[in-house]
Amino acid sequence: MVGVSRFAIVVSILLLLVACSSLASSQPTDELQPHFNEAIVQVHRAEAAGATPSEVAELVLLLNKALEINEAALALNPSDAQHRISLLSQVDGILLDVQSRATQLERSGARRMATTKMMLYVVGGVGAFLSTIVYAWGVSLFHRYRIKRTFQMKVIPK
Repeated sequence: MVGVSRFAIVVSILLLLVACSSLASSQPTDELQPHFNEAIVQVHRAEAAGATPSEVAELVLLLNKALEINEAALALNPSDAQHRISLLSQVDGILLDVQSRATQLERSGARRMATTKMMLYVVGGVGAFLSTIVYAWGVSLFHRYRIKRTFQMKVIPK
């Protein structure tokens, strides 16, 4: 289930990248393309830092919404400049929100991963210590058994 959702997130991000690259040809270069790229990079960083698939999925949904609004703004006639500007400002706000959320997820994911690693090292150290004690106890019992067996031996003359 987790593998499927992670796969769905990766596919969604790849689709966003394809959509952004296709928008690059129809969209002026100074409009919102850098914000889209920054937001996608920030989402990748959050995922790499250890954000859960459900947390990343929320960001991907927001990016999809921003893309839809951006496409609607680009489809408007030049006479609707005021409406276009308001739509593009909405897209900019959504992208800034995605970037800030992704930064928070990156920090919390990194903290979660550091805590998990620390716990694994502690559990591994405790496990190694306990296995060493059990091994020493087993060797001690084996030596006692061999000594006891040696002293119980009977010499039978021929």
